[in-house]
Amino acid sequence: MGRYKGLLDVASVEEALGAGFFSREGEDLIGDGLDEMAREGVRMLLQAALEAEVSEFLGRLWYERSPEQPGYRNGRRRRVLTCGSGSFEVALPKVAGAGRPFERKVVRAYERSSERIRQTLPLLYAEGLSTRDFERALRPFWRKAGLSRSSVSRANEALYEAFRAWRKRDLSGMQVAYLFLDGIAEGVRLRSSEKEGVLVAHGILSDGSRELLALHLGPRETEASWKAVLDDLASRGMKPPALLISDGCPGLIAAVKAVWPDVPRQRCTVHKTRNVLNRVPKKEQGRVKRDLARIFHAASLDEAERAVGEFLGKYGDEFPAACETLARDIEDCLTFYKFPQAHWKRIRTSNVVERAFKEVRRRTRVVGRFPNERSALALIWASIEHDRLSWRGVRMTQRHLDDIVAALSALRQEPVRVEAARKYLAAA
Repeated sequence: MGRYKGLLDVASVEEALGAGFFSREGEDLIGDGLDEMAREGVRMLLQAALEAEVSEFLGRLWYERSPEQPGYRNGRRRRVLTCGSGSFEVALPKVAGAGRPFERKVVRAYERSSERIRQTLPLLYAEGLSTRDFERALRPFWRKAGLSRSSVSRANEALYEAFRAWRKRDLSGMQVAYLFLDGIAEGVRLRSSEKEGVLVAHGILSDGSRELLALHLGPRETEASWKAVLDDLASRGMKPPALLISDGCPGLIAAVKAVWPDVPRQRCTVHKTRNVLNRVPKKEQGRVKRDLARIFHAASLDEAERAVGEFLGKYGDEFPAACETLARDIEDCLTFYKFPQAHWKRIRTSNVVERAFKEVRRRTRVVGRFPNERSALALIWASIEHDRLSWRGVRMTQRHLDDIVAALSALRQEPVRVEAARKYLAAA
């Protein structure tokens, strides 16, 4: 049967042509415009795929016969579909006498529009457009497929229901190795000019996969708002992670110490680098940045600690404010050196969350301000979840897991101490 997979069933397509399903000749399309030609092209390719799917299911082409393979084609029924090129009509082949159900995959049961269209409806709704607004705007494009108020309402409610279910899901079965916390500012209310923090928890699990774990609203990233995020994770059964990665937000750090005081923390080295360079004249930033890279990209913790001492000795008199910024919590910036070297690149920064935020900003930029909190959080969640499908995990073997356990034990016995930084701060 596999020989028919993906095969263009010429006989079936010719029969469909005779039935009028590909009735328009190429010259008839001239002058109809690019959209009409795109619709007709999509329709023809989709119809061919539908016919080939039946051939694959039956194990034979249109005019072939096989007593060993029961079942036969039993007519067609018409359906109007909507995709990015607009709406068009196809004929769905029917099968009878096969002894088993024919489940269509090219166009699933009850499917009327593409996933892209279903994703677009909530976005239009979130932009503050009424159902009537974009129904009127899209009617000429989608033609007789139409766009009912109920279809828009169902699309949006399905999004909200999925988001609500996701926020309540049980986390007790997840073993979170690395937990990333960060926030993004968004305008979530029409009657307010302020932006509010959307707080995100994102984890790398013990199997190396990545998961979005929590999404909350938290004005100005206060200790109370971040503590609510961590309390929510704990209430849903999540155990403390092996390592927590974040920027230097004071409210976040205070919340972590209150909820998980024994969890080691990795201060994002990218944020720390920016903080240090902000205290250096622009024309001097290039050489300072290179010396910072020697700290955060050293081959070992010992080399990184030596590079810190050299940096403070080199720039202590020239850029004292920058050196004090570096020394203040440099030990938290070097925690990652205790963990498996194969993971250093992924855990020394909070870039995994920052990259997700880029996609969020791209999608929410067109919105401006959301009509309400529910619309903001649901659309941001949908954006990150859609982007998550392309995320790469990390390699996590039993050896890596053993090394993580060993790292936690080593940190309890001997926390990271950078004597050069302590001496610098004491003398400052």
